[in-house]
Amino acid sequence: MDTRIELPLEQTGDSGADLWSGAPSEARGDRGSSPTVVALSGPLSVSTARPLVARLCALLRRDGAVVADVSGVTLTHSGAVHAFSEAAAQAGEWPDVRLAVAAPDVTLAALLVSSRVAERVPVHPDVPSALDHIDDRPELVRGWWRFDVDARAPGDARQHVRRVCGLWTVDEDAREAAEIVVTELVTNAVEHAGSRSVVEVERRAQSLRVTVRDFDLVPLPDVHLPPPTSPRGRGLAMVAAVAATWGVEAHRDGKTVWAELAV
Repeated sequence: MDTRIELPLEQTGDSGADLWSGAPSEARGDRGSSPTVVALSGPLSVSTARPLVARLCALLRRDGAVVADVSGVTLTHSGAVHAFSEAAAQAGEWPDVRLAVAAPDVTLAALLVSSRVAERVPVHPDVPSALDHIDDRPELVRGWWRFDVDARAPGDARQHVRRVCGLWTVDEDAREAAEIVVTELVTNAVEHAGSRSVVEVERRAQSLRVTVRDFDLVPLPDVHLPPPTSPRGRGLAMVAAVAATWGVEAHRDGKTVWAELAV
């Protein structure tokens, strides 16, 4: 039997209320367990969206699979619908965490689609349909990790990428290319930028996007192959060789290097 929790949105910010009656927070659901249905009610607004993210994120980490029933929700700010995709992104990687929305109201359902929330969190017309399809992979799945300035960071990043590519049925060529990209870019962050880094991997139907964000203000050097006798300096050239396309985005406090790979 599915667990059902009633959650008035006005209470999402009340840290003293135990709205998750049931298993302790250490108990993590698995793909064989029944999803939890959260029946939301009340106004979904800017003020209630942020605590809702925290509540959903905690529940996803505890139970693994959650269906948010929004049939009792009154939307007061269109941007608040991003609470669902933000919760799914913060909680972990699919399929370890699976969130779906049951939205009988066609206007709200259309907004979830047009705002692209439905790419990350599938939207269904009712709870039974959401439960039936809770294990379906969303159009967009994403994983992200932070790394300190540590010689082990490139290897750790590579292991994370290998793991999620296996979960997301990424073909071997794309997986190997993604491992090369993340290893070279995190190595650049550690050895050349001397910076911590944030790695993100995003899988869509036909592509895999790898990004590495560092916090070094020095721009990247031009891409070129070093002399054959040089043991270093091939990182960006290798990224350019395996990626379908790649680029750099500058920030006030660093930069992001991204690479798109065909899947």
